[in-house]
Amino acid sequence: MIIQVDFGDGTAVSYANLSSTEDGIKHVYQNVGIFRVTVQVENSLGLDSAVLYLHVTCPLEHVHLSLPFVTTKNKEVNATAVLWPNQVGTLTYIWWFGNNTEPLVTLEGSIAFTFSGEGMNTITVQVSAGNTILQDTKTIAVYERFQSLRLSFSPNLDEYNPDIPEWRRDVGRVIKKALVEATSISSKHILVAVLPGLPTSAELFILPYQDAMGENKRTAEDLDQISEILIHKLNQNVVQFELKPGVRVLVHAAHLTAAPLVDLTPSHSGSAMLMLLSVVFVGLAVFVIYKFKRKIPGINVYAQMQNEKDQEMVSPVSQRESMPNVPQSELMSPEQLVDDKLDTRPIGSISIAAEPRSTKDIPTYVNV
Repeated sequence: MIIQVDFGDGTAVSYANLSSTEDGIKHVYQNVGIFRVTVQVENSLGLDSAVLYLHVTCPLEHVHLSLPFVTTKNKEVNATAVLWPNQVGTLTYIWWFGNNTEPLVTLEGSIAFTFSGEGMNTITVQVSAGNTILQDTKTIAVYERFQSLRLSFSPNLDEYNPDIPEWRRDVGRVIKKALVEATSISSKHILVAVLPGLPTSAELFILPYQDAMGENKRTAEDLDQISEILIHKLNQNVVQFELKPGVRVLVHAAHLTAAPLVDLTPSHSGSAMLMLLSVVFVGLAVFVIYKFKRKIPGINVYAQMQNEKDQEMVSPVSQRESMPNVPQSELMSPEQLVDDKLDTRPIGSISIAAEPRSTKDIPTYVNV
């Protein structure tokens, strides 16, 4: 008996002289989807086949909502739902914004939106995969103006960084508490976001917080003053926190930027970057040629030959002016030049005479 099985995912097997299949034929699918499984059995009595459509799914384990921590008012923001595992099958995304009673339902894992009012806003995404629904909620600060300060840490923090969202969120709270204690600045003006990856870094946002009545809003000058206080304390190495017993981490300031931040997407900066690289390349080429032109034999020889030609070249006007005025009567005929021996007379300091070979060859005098 011969059994041929095609699992529909590019894997096909064949069994010959198979005596028993009580345990069945096992196969592991690596991807989700709908697969067409074909089985063909042949023995001495004949041939038969069967087809089965198998729907392979994968349980959704985790959902992470990725979006900026702070944004400016009336600016488009992108939010993305990151799934684990990333291939689950057909999914439905349900988006909730703030206190809206009607959600936005999509089949895509990312959306774009804007906020017209200032303040703290919450966004929740629910992902439905079959009978399973998972969700994640994030808070985004929306202001017309804010400032951002990049933070760095002592190297011992990297040893305890597992690079997971939960750890970054907890450490961000600890850093914020340490900043408030060291500077006495209200926690409502400070937002700390630990960034993914190594070495460990964070973004400190200085916010113009205002109360529910819209009063006591900080101005741009107030934000500058708060920034100066924070930078002063960070440069003095007085901002630190205890990660675990016996492990203390120092917080340092990297650089300060004012918001709204510049959009650094490729569509806006590609042409500018290309122009900058072109200018740098041309400048570098000119510098190399200017620096090493004397070391290039071809350029040096050509320059010398050109200088010598320029020195030897005399204009027609100057030649005519330098020729002496001889009366027509004193000129000798060609026959006299042939019969008589040519006498050389000095003109200037050096005289050069060429003995003619024929009547066409006339001696030429050149002043040197």
